[in-house]
Amino acid sequence: MSIAVIQTQNAKHNVAWHGQDMLLALASMDLNPQLILTGGGIELWLNNHDEIRNNRSLQKRYAMLELFDCPAPWINQRELDAVGYDADDFIAEVEILDDDVWQQRLADLTKVLTY
Repeated sequence: MSIAVIQTQNAKHNVAWHGQDMLLALASMDLNPQLILTGGGIELWLNNHDEIRNNRSLQKRYAMLELFDCPAPWINQRELDAVGYDADDFIAEVEILDDDVWQQRLADLTKVLTY
């Protein structure tokens, strides 16, 4: 896994939807992209934060990542602590990383798309 999509905005922003489109396109080509949630992007994976546009559910579309055997999204522990969330607050499994592991994994990626 060397391709990552970093989502930085919540579902109110069009860029979040564009990022999800790219993520699903990469997944459909069996490239198993790594989803990374940071900033407002963390809200995209939170329970009870679904957004519907054009009869499309943002969170139901994220659920398709499991069908493509994509890895669990990465989230930085420090960001979660700052807003008071934990792993149980999300719609599916997440991998929570401390700062050192976060930095190392980001450095190991060869292709990164940020939305």
